[in-house]
Formats: sequence, C-alpha cells, structure tokens
Amino acid sequence: MKFKFRKLGISSGAVKIIVLDDEDAFELGAKPGDRVRLIPYKSDGTKLEPGIIAVVDIATGEKMLSRGTMGLYDEVYEKLKLSNDYKGIDVQLSSKPNSFLAIKAKVKGKELSTQEIQDIINDCTHERLLDIEKASFIIGLEVRGATDREVVDLTNAMAHSGEVLDFGSEVYDKHSTGGVPGNKVTLIIVPIIAAAGLFIPKTSTRAITSPSGTADSFEVLAPVAFSKEKVLEILKTEKCGILWGGALDSAPADNALIRIEKPLTMDPFPLMIASIICKKMSMGVKKLVLDIPCGKGTKFPTLEDGKKYAIRFKDIAQKVGIQTVCLLTNASQPIGHAVGPALEAREAMNLLINPLEGPSSLRNKSCELAGILLEMAGKAQEGQGKDLALEILNSGQAYTAMKRMIKAQGGNPDISPENIEVGPFVAEMKASFDGFITSVENEHINRIAKIAGCPAAKKAGIEILRKIGQNTEKGEVIFKIYSDSEHRLKKAVEYYNAHLPQILGGMTLEKI
Repeated sequence: MKFKFRKLGISSGAVKIIVLDDEDAFELGAKPGDRVRLIPYKSDGTKLEPGIIAVVDIATGEKMLSRGTMGLYDEVYEKLKLSNDYKGIDVQLSSKPNSFLAIKAKVKGKELSTQEIQDIINDCTHERLLDIEKASFIIGLEVRGATDREVVDLTNAMAHSGEVLDFGSEVYDKHSTGGVPGNKVTLIIVPIIAAAGLFIPKTSTRAITSPSGTADSFEVLAPVAFSKEKVLEILKTEKCGILWGGALDSAPADNALIRIEKPLTMDPFPLMIASIICKKMSMGVKKLVLDIPCGKGTKFPTLEDGKKYAIRFKDIAQKVGIQTVCLLTNASQPIGHAVGPALEAREAMNLLINPLEGPSSLRNKSCELAGILLEMAGKAQEGQGKDLALEILNSGQAYTAMKRMIKAQGGNPDISPENIEVGPFVAEMKASFDGFITSVENEHINRIAKIAGCPAAKKAGIEILRKIGQNTEKGEVIFKIYSDSEHRLKKAVEYYNAHLPQILGGMTLEKI
C-alpha cells in the first residue's frame, strides 16, 4: 500500500516506528508490533530500494492521522533522509529473515556455520533485524558463548560490513578494554608513536558508560568528527590522528550491535573480541597493543581472568592478520588525577609540556604501552621500548607531534593547559581526620563524575588530589568536583558524601 507521510516529531530513542490509522492497518493486514518494509518513491516513480524495516504502531483516535497518511517517528524520517522530492512511501508487510532462525539456534546452544554468522551480520547491517532480535543474538553469545572459529567468522563479517581501508603493512594502534576512570593514556601514546615516525590512525569512541572517552577528551583540543575523505586527507599528510570512529561508520554491523548491548548492559566476550578487532581491521591496523585493566570494577576482576582473555584475543587477532601484544595493567585506582573531558585534556597537555612534573601513573602507563609499539616496529629492542618512549616524551618531540595533530584537525596548536575551561561550579571535599588513603573506589569515581555532567558537559569532572598510599591531614582538600550546573554539583556532592570514593585510614585494621 502507498501512503503519504508526516513527521510526528516523536523520538523512540532507537526503535524505528511508524504509525498507521487503524483502518489503514486493517486493510494492510498489519497489527501493532508487526514488521514492515518502507520504500519511499518520487514523482517519477523512482524508488529508494531496498528501503528500511520498521515496526507498526496503530492510531485509534480519529484525529491522530487521516486515512492514507502514515506518521513517522524521527528515527524513520532521518534514516530515510526524506525530502520534498519524495511523493510517498510504499509499505509492505515483511516476514522475519532467515537469520532469525540462526539466532534461535545460537540461543539453544548450536554452533553456527560461517554462512549463518554472515547472514546475521548482513541483516544487522541492512537493518532487517528488529532490536529485540539483535538482543536475542547478544544474549545467546552471553549465555552460550562461541568457539574460536565462530569468533573469527564474526570478526571478519563485522569488519567487511563496511569498507576496509588499506594503508600498508606498518599500521599501529592501541586499545583498552576499559574500566579505569581517567585512563587518558591514548592522548600521550599517539603523539609518542607519531613522533617516532610510525603510522597510527587512532579512531576512538565517545563515552557511553564512562565519564570520558578518548574522542571526548581530544575534542576539547580539536574537532574529531570528519568525513571519510577528510580523514584520509589528514592521515595521508600527518600519518596520525585521534578521530571519532562514529563519523566514519566503519564496521556498521558493530555499531548496530553496540547500540543494543548498552541498554542490556551485556558485553559478551566473543562479541567484545570481535568488536575490537573488526574496528582495527576496518582501519587497516596490522600491529596492536591491547591494554587489559584487571581489578575490581573492570571486566576482568582477577589477573587470571585477564590472562585467559589475552591469550584468546591474541590468537583470534593473529588469525585475521593483526599482530597483538596484550598488557595486563593495574586497575586499582584512576590513572593520573583528572576525570572528565576537559580535565583529562588539561592533564594530558600538562604532561606533554612538562613530562617530569606530570602524574607518574599516567607517564609510566603511557610509556609502557607506547614502548610495546616501538618494539613491535623495530625502533627499540625488546624490553627497551619504554625507555625510548620516555626519551621521546622528555625531549618534547611528543608535544610537538601533538601540536601538529591538533592543528591538522582544526584546533589551536598553541593552546595552553591553563586556557582549557573547566566547570565554574566547584566543590572541595576535605579529609575528616589525619591518615592515609587505603583504597579508591573506581565505581564511585565514575558515578560522581557522571552526576556532575560527564561526558556530555565537557567542563564537568573531578580531581582526585590524594590517591592510595598518600598521607593527608584533617581539613586538607583531597577531592574536587567541577560542574557547569549548580544543581548537578549539589547532587554530585550528595552522592560523594553517601559513597566516599577514597577510603581514609591508619595502620590499624581492627580492634578486638
């Protein structure tokens, strides 16, 4: 059936929904929740094949929609990119794709064939699967797991759901499995590697569950979202960049699955491995260092958990052509002292400008990871990469490379850390007695920063002035919260007082 269309000005947040008049729906044979294919057409009869899949809602009120007109949620209107050139939309009932049978088989514990995995990923890419069906696939992987062969097939299918770039055999990158607040090491590693003359096309995500992603922090210094053509131009000239991967739409199947993973709060290990590696494949990466933070609050609570993951990750990466070295790192507390986009950018720039004055945890971790890449490139002997990374950092070469990168991406290369604006509303939290910090709760750190406004409010964040093992005196400021909103700051302070992120103690453990 052919319909005129009207944008309703309603967003579902994710699900693609259309609204039909109840009599039109009856004539079409559609019920609420049914799947339909939408194919826009122009006055000359040209159709926008293959269209998209959407879900039907039905209007029962007489004044909601007139007969022959369908209502479009924002997600449908934007996905179809409709304009005045389009006369209407052809609506066709659509059955479940065959890949749904493969998803049901995985939920039941069956090992999927290469073709079944390819079919699932193709249907994710072209939006032939509903969100609830994608969620079933993710749950199947979480509960039933996957063989190494399935993960390799999944990785290849996801990588080739979009364009795979080729920059030659010497392309380097760094990634982290996450879990540590303030883990801004990429802002130090990329300029060190670039200063050594290596090719590092670093694409990063914006934060979804953390207070700041690498793209959020670097965006304080320069734009990160560019067209594919502009990205290629920057990389051809500079051989480096810190860019938002979302703008490139590389590995679109991965993006489609990630969008479902987040509300499920599930990140199945098979899919986590495939997701990381497929993004690297799409950018032509051949040599990778993977940071695997281990400890409370991360995906790997124990060293043994991290080791098992590292061994499997290396093996699968090797099978798709990426040489990988994994570093299991300490996740007991934040890296450096700053958490939040602007504060992290400021701390990273301070370290690049004054390497000997910056936080030792940030300097050491960054140079350990960068050192591995330098060893993989043959720039340093095994075990000597960290020393070379420190030499590049201390000499100012990394800072020069960072300035070059900022300029290439449209920022001010001469920006000083002092000129990076942070939240104007500040709360200083003080020690209630003399002692020293015995532990830091990363979960509370993340929560306080997000209540203050991170990552959307780039000026929001926190500074941890006293970390594990450091002494403090009663009344001394040990924690600062920044926000661009008095209301959010108040809420963050309330949470801080109810969930102290720094545990202050003395030498006595217990009195009996």
